[in-house]
Amino acid sequence: MQKLGPLPISPLEAIDQLKSEMDQPVWEKRLLDLMKLAANNDKNVWAMIYQIIREADSGRLSWGYHKVLLSGMVYLLSYVGDSKSYRVLVNYVKSLDRTIPIGAMELISDLLPTFAELDIRELFMIAANQDELKSAFGVLALCKLNMENRLTEDEKNNLKSFLSNYKNLKYYLNDTIELTLEQLNETDSSDMLSELDGIML
Repeated sequence: MQKLGPLPISPLEAIDQLKSEMDQPVWEKRLLDLMKLAANNDKNVWAMIYQIIREADSGRLSWGYHKVLLSGMVYLLSYVGDSKSYRVLVNYVKSLDRTIPIGAMELISDLLPTFAELDIRELFMIAANQDELKSAFGVLALCKLNMENRLTEDEKNNLKSFLSNYKNLKYYLNDTIELTLEQLNETDSSDMLSELDGIML
């Protein structure tokens, strides 16, 4: 396998190099190296990560042309998995002012359960956002967390109530919402059966 040299210290130069590597065989090794460096709090790597987020915010990096690079950063943040990485990811979604593919939102929401510290209340606020893009992310994230059994009973009840009246005209989420409501109703039924069993004993 080709030996990888270090990335340039300048975040913008490092990003240019990553753009040239993202479709090459070296990309997987480069990403693994970056994951380890980020987990060890390498300041140059973190400066580059923040710059990548800024470039994605501005549209200079787009999911259409730079999907491999941007999805790699999402996996990297998930790998590190600390509160700082979580905050970078959620703040990226909260600051979005341009459309990104539903697949990108699904990737981010799918990886949220890998973080130990989650701000569920904040995700409900994002789901209630008037912006349909941000709202869709919040809904996808909460549905995924429900599937992974990361919500409390109160949070499940809140989610059930919220989804029962939810509409998003821009993003098709009906299948995800219906599946989540089915799961929540099944949980209610099994809880009721458990209570009945307790009474009958």
